[in-house]
Amino acid sequence: MNAQKKVLFLASWYPNPNNPTLGNFIQKHAEAAAMVHDVVSLSVHSREGGEFVVEKSIRGKLTELRVFYPKATGLFKRIIQFARFRKAVALGVSTYRKLVGEPDVLHLNVVFPLGLWVKRYFSNTPLVITEHASGLHEGPNAYPKWMLNRMIPVYQRATYILPVSANLGERIKTLAGTSYHVLPNVVNEELFALPKELSSKKLLVHISTLYEAAKNVQGMLRAVQRLSEKTQDFEFHIITDGDATQAKALASELGLLDRCVFFHGTMDTQEIAVFLNRCKALVLFSNFENFPCVIPEAWMSGVPVIATAVNGIPEFAHAENSILVEPRNEDQLTQAMLDILNGKQFDAQALRAYALEHFSYAAVSKQLDEVYQRGVN
Repeated sequence: MNAQKKVLFLASWYPNPNNPTLGNFIQKHAEAAAMVHDVVSLSVHSREGGEFVVEKSIRGKLTELRVFYPKATGLFKRIIQFARFRKAVALGVSTYRKLVGEPDVLHLNVVFPLGLWVKRYFSNTPLVITEHASGLHEGPNAYPKWMLNRMIPVYQRATYILPVSANLGERIKTLAGTSYHVLPNVVNEELFALPKELSSKKLLVHISTLYEAAKNVQGMLRAVQRLSEKTQDFEFHIITDGDATQAKALASELGLLDRCVFFHGTMDTQEIAVFLNRCKALVLFSNFENFPCVIPEAWMSGVPVIATAVNGIPEFAHAENSILVEPRNEDQLTQAMLDILNGKQFDAQALRAYALEHFSYAAVSKQLDEVYQRGVN
């Protein structure tokens, strides 16, 4: 029997009161790891006012430590903010050591910024890295060169690099000369289940932050407008924790708002699971994308996906579970949505079976256990 490891999940992105959906995919990886190992997550967050404080919470078998520090203001706020961030990191590490001691494995999630402190506090601890950041790719979202230069030595120190897609792994390999193993995002198979009864309405859903450069929300809405000229027998719902002001303005200008396009604010995981059960398809029209959690969540619910064939998406999405379209090709997106509304069928049981095999807690937990055992022993 493999020995249980003490794993510190160091997370640059993590859910917190100011941003409850930030890095929720990292939290799910931590939950999967905690099925087998003694896992503590550590994250650092700024907030208005208050003092430096560490808040401890228990989430199933996972222990979470969140360090909060006061957000800086004024003329020298960048310098002050950095100093407070550094103090918060030190406080978090010392709190972990008082609770647990030294970790057997340091699992860093998103290298920037917390990864820059690994050498100082954990110079001899085996390091595993999971990366999600689309900023590593060239393009409008690219990290500046100085940032990449700080990140590369962290990748080179790692025993294992576990990107969420091979596309992202190849980019890290190009930058740092390192090998990698893909670790897909995880889905709660108990929450995301097949619907007990099918909805009578024909609903399509888009779920994202609405970050325009990546998500191409404007192009998606124009495609929905063309779809509405061919059929009115549908509703297009947008669920977002981001700023929907511009998207709502365009939907209104196109005559879609509250007629066939409907906006919803932040939903928790359970609410999204319930909503997906009512939908004919999940729709993404991204210009670039690693591999978003919402795609396997849809498959786990027996719901097919319409998405662009960009970055990590085609590694898992194929003709049996998705309709893939070219990025920015609004005509293709319109036709794909029309095909779904006109009855194009996908096997819901097969979609779920595929998701269980690749993205379930059990599947990802097993993969992490193998990495931890090999990385330490």
